[in-house]
Amino acid sequence: MGSGIATALILSNIYVVLKEINNEYLLKGIKTIEANVQGLVSKGKLTADKADKALSMLKGVLDYSDLKDVDMVIEAVIENVSLKQAIFSELEKVCPSHCILATNTSSIDLNIVGAKTSSQDRIVGAHFFR
Repeated sequence: MGSGIATALILSNIYVVLKEINNEYLLKGIKTIEANVQGLVSKGKLTADKADKALSMLKGVLDYSDLKDVDMVIEAVIENVSLKQAIFSELEKVCPSHCILATNTSSIDLNIVGAKTSSQDRIVGAHFFR
């Protein structure tokens, strides 16, 4: 899901910092995004120049500290309450106070997602689907 969200954002000229838990998953995510973009080029829906520009707007990282300057985070992990709570707890430590903290959950109450943070007022739902 995260790769699809990242693809949509870079195609809309929005910079994306893609954070993963390890290098293997990060490379897999980046390759998926590249394949998504190249698929649009192959179908004639996107020029090679625009594809290159879109891909230049993607940065892959392994550490939360790389999110220190972002305006919005969209979390897209599996539907696991404790995992989401741990992620949001980390995000509130590093992201600027104006940063919107969004979750892609479709089934977990946002109050529960943010229960272990002091940032409930900036946690929002941002559900994406295909």
